[in-house]
Amino acid sequence: MTKVKIASTTDVISNKVLKTKANGQSVIVAKVGDKYCAIANKCPHFGLPLAKGKFENGTITCPFHGSKFEICTGKNVEWVESFVGIPLPDVAKKMIAMGKTSTDVKSFAVTQEGSDLFIDA
Repeated sequence: MTKVKIASTTDVISNKVLKTKANGQSVIVAKVGDKYCAIANKCPHFGLPLAKGKFENGTITCPFHGSKFEICTGKNVEWVESFVGIPLPDVAKKMIAMGKTSTDVKSFAVTQEGSDLFIDA
């Protein structure tokens, strides 16, 4: 793994995620409290991007099927809750999940040097 600059602290706006690249992979970074956090910009359900999802309270929601992930750990906290924003009944959740089970998103430790933010990627 290589230490890669992903952003400057001034690039990361409160209550929003910043989409960036690190060694060819798409990453999202955000500030949660006084900590900078980063995860892969790829939902483990179908590999679709998370960057346009709703970000609040340190959690990002997949805009396609409603799964929620902690941005500081990548931990999945809800799995397949909706389809393009429309809440699903339990039977439909199983169909949309297509046999896939709750899976975490790859997370990255963010280090700060001055105003620069880095991850190992």
